[in-house]
Amino acid sequence: MPSDANSGGVLADVTTVRDVVGGAVAPARRASPSEQVLLDWLELHLALEGRLDHDGTASWKHRSVYELVAAHGRWFTPAALPAEVQALPERQCFANAAATEQEHPHLAYTEGFAVADGSPVPTAHAWCTDANGYVIDPTWSDLGGSAYLGIVLPPTLRPRAPRNWGVLEAPDSLYRLLRDGL
Repeated sequence: MPSDANSGGVLADVTTVRDVVGGAVAPARRASPSEQVLLDWLELHLALEGRLDHDGTASWKHRSVYELVAAHGRWFTPAALPAEVQALPERQCFANAAATEQEHPHLAYTEGFAVADGSPVPTAHAWCTDANGYVIDPTWSDLGGSAYLGIVLPPTLRPRAPRNWGVLEAPDSLYRLLRDGL
């Protein structure tokens, strides 16, 4: 069941975001304060990146993880953790989301950026989503993430032990995605 507690009483829309504003994605409806924090942060990174010299990567589909998420990301709706999904330890979101997906195959592993409830700082994060676009976040189950912008990754892309880095952070997977696209 979705939670609207973090969005000022307005349930977030789960439509895909293809509304590109100034090089970044914008929600298809008025953004919540947390979504606006995340959107401003992403737009800042994209603007800074635009000033960099990309001669070595000029032929790549995307110049950075920010551009990749802006091009392919969508907003997901925060929801309470279902009773059948176990809360898992903080600071292990990539491994937690992958384990949750394995235990609950109807969920999809998703990576991108998120803002925890009450935080002014977006962070790289992983969670699961259900078929309706609701967030199932085993890591922030008690923190209540309030803005999620990410990409449902194909099953071939998952964190790998022993490091369990995020797919969008690990050089071997990220560079391939930046170079070739999804």
